[in-house]
Amino acid sequence: MDKVRSEIPCEDCTLQVMSICYRERHQPDKISEVYEAAVKVDPSNEELLTHLFMSYVRLGDYKKQQQTALALYKLKPKNPYYFWAVMSIVMQAIHVDEKLAKGVTLPLAERMVLKLIKEGKMEAEQEVQLYLMILELQGKSEEMLNVLSGPLASHLSSVSQHKAALLLKLERFSEAANAYKELISENVDNWTYYQDYLLAALKCQKPEECLNFFNKIITTSEKKFRGPYLAKFELLKLTQNDDVIENITEPIDLMYQYFSQFGEKICVVGDLRLYLHLLTSTGKQQLIQKIEEDVGVKSEGFPTTVQQMQKHIHLEQLRRICGFHCPPYVDINKQKQLVERLCKLYKKGNELCPIQDRLPTDFCPADSYILLATHLLHELWYNTNDAVYLYRAMELLECGLLSSPANFYIKILLVRIYLEAGLIGAADHVFTLLDVKHIQLDSLGYLHAPLLAPLGHLSLASITLDHTTKFFIANYKDSADHLTFAYKYGSFVKIQEFVELKERLENSFHFVMTTVDKMLLELSWCNSSTSLISTLDNMDIQLTEDSVRLNSLRDNRDLEVVPGWEPLTENGEDSRMQEETRICMLRLLAVRDLILKILAACVASDSSSLLIRFSNELKQLNNEQIPSILQKFELEGKKIKSCKMLVPMDAVERLSEAYYSEQLKTIARLAESLAQSRYPDLECIQMLQTSPCLQTIDIPEKRIPVSFKHFLLRASTCSESLAIISAICILCATQLQPKTSQKKNKKKCNKQITSLPLNDNDHNWKEVAILLEERIQNLDSVLSEFEKYQLHTGLNNDEDVCATIIKYGQDSLGQSCRSLKSRAQITLKLLSNLKS
Repeated sequence: MDKVRSEIPCEDCTLQVMSICYRERHQPDKISEVYEAAVKVDPSNEELLTHLFMSYVRLGDYKKQQQTALALYKLKPKNPYYFWAVMSIVMQAIHVDEKLAKGVTLPLAERMVLKLIKEGKMEAEQEVQLYLMILELQGKSEEMLNVLSGPLASHLSSVSQHKAALLLKLERFSEAANAYKELISENVDNWTYYQDYLLAALKCQKPEECLNFFNKIITTSEKKFRGPYLAKFELLKLTQNDDVIENITEPIDLMYQYFSQFGEKICVVGDLRLYLHLLTSTGKQQLIQKIEEDVGVKSEGFPTTVQQMQKHIHLEQLRRICGFHCPPYVDINKQKQLVERLCKLYKKGNELCPIQDRLPTDFCPADSYILLATHLLHELWYNTNDAVYLYRAMELLECGLLSSPANFYIKILLVRIYLEAGLIGAADHVFTLLDVKHIQLDSLGYLHAPLLAPLGHLSLASITLDHTTKFFIANYKDSADHLTFAYKYGSFVKIQEFVELKERLENSFHFVMTTVDKMLLELSWCNSSTSLISTLDNMDIQLTEDSVRLNSLRDNRDLEVVPGWEPLTENGEDSRMQEETRICMLRLLAVRDLILKILAACVASDSSSLLIRFSNELKQLNNEQIPSILQKFELEGKKIKSCKMLVPMDAVERLSEAYYSEQLKTIARLAESLAQSRYPDLECIQMLQTSPCLQTIDIPEKRIPVSFKHFLLRASTCSESLAIISAICILCATQLQPKTSQKKNKKKCNKQITSLPLNDNDHNWKEVAILLEERIQNLDSVLSEFEKYQLHTGLNNDEDVCATIIKYGQDSLGQSCRSLKSRAQITLKLLSNLKS
């Protein structure tokens, strides 16, 4: 490639081939260099200049984009080239200081567009939209309104919506209300119009006028529309602290009317949930009673039609949201009875819509019964610690999957239940059925990938983490392609969206966490000091700067994908605990990154100062920040176990295991000791002897249903801790040897040895190796014993579904044991170097 480049090729086919090569090698800057050289040879070649512009788009170099686009326009005065330059200026404004953007950059872009407007050269809708974007970024709403009222509006679609939104923004409430009235008349079911109408109308009208408008829409519409009904709820919500609205129906009756009109629609529960807080506890009970009468299914009866069944499902979901599936309304016995009732309803419901009458991609309408039952069973598991409820939930969901193989809600809950039981292999099998691809690897990857290694499936974890990181790396190239197409076809309003998506993926927390986990996993498989040093060199770990920018990381998890109808909270707390779990994720990433840096610091020239720094940071996290974070997840003395399936607990459980097993404390103490002495000091040796992270826990009780999660988390922590601690010892011992294969560092190494103080109480590496070997043999012995474990589910073993659960579960446990034992043997081999 370098030889071809030196000849400065200008032929399109040669340049295209070189561009493809550089793209695949993730070297977009080289593409720009190639085309820059070609343009110098042939500056009047339009095609070369176009390719040069697109190469700058890939790099995000907006200044050079602007210069190249203007050169193109000067060569060939075409509108697209001119607006490429304008858009490049806009992108510069977005990425600079706001004062500079509004004072210099955006006015320049505005003047450039005004020049073409005066010359009458505006041709396309996207060009006018770009002009509106420039005005909006400057906060010039009046000017935007003038554009929408002038001749340029003929190029635009959806002018009325833009006008209404601007009138509302300009606080011209009366005009805005009238504008939204007209929009609602044209599109009766557009919910956004109703919301904006109410924001404007309540500033200049009485609530009664809004109510009359909604009632008129309901009475004059030939079809049933949800919009005006929901608008009444919104009106009540916005005026709940004001005077009573005349002639308005009570909230209970409004909600009952809404359910009677739309009760069979799947959206009805989500709609009503938004406004249930308007009711008191008594009001909620009254609403449920009225809906029960409307549905017409008795306490021991069953729906007779699909429509009645859908209404009944929505009734049960509302019951759960109102808290009637939970204490104090029901006790454990009543929850068990409710589970059995829901199972019977599911069986009867399946008869109403058998699988042969549905397409393979159709969901069975009765599936929601078992989703509700699964939430109850998980709650029973939480309250009783009896794992039979977990296996009962598995049985229900596996049966549901046979009837509705396309129902991803069932698959997601099944993954969560298998993980709760510690059966990561079974969870992975179900996760593959979801066929997660592309951006879903980021938004849904949290469902199982973070727990693959912590639950013992190390090889599978390595493959999955590698696959995920490759997606993020490929995204850089793919997102650049999206941007070039947006410029090519003049979709200027989409360019900012594509840039934001690119940045969102580049700064994804899941990407960084996956990368760190993958690197630590690779290091834990090294069986010699040579392979350790070689692997660390290839990783290029940055020690002198904060390699992980925690504040800029984006949490891209899609938590709403897990179905749930958790009871409403009085203070409006997030039932999915997104912010709390995000903080856990950040702390977990911080400690994992510090462990990685400690390993890399062992072979650095200034290892002592680096080890002191990183060990202090790790101790500070372990002693001050992590305990306060974990307290939020410790309810009623039960540690780190969520009663809600909606809460993603992977980071919480991993952070909890690292903290309570004293893994972080032990690694920090070892690093501190080795920074100050040639060998671990006596206190450090004693910590290694007693640290829980180097010891396994008892094998779960046999012949009863149990969850293996806690046992496997500790076994995996023990395996990983032994590998990491052994690696730290080997690296430090190797670096302190007078003879080294790295001749150029010989003087540095000898100098470092003489500068380290010798301690009369030093313990030799052989003693450390013997201690660690003993711990590895203990782990191997426990895992060998656990391999013989026979899984008990408490279910009817004659059932095919039960046999499937046992098969996947037993295979999962066996694979976890084999993987952890394999790593233990590799660590044992690594330690043999320490004894010699």
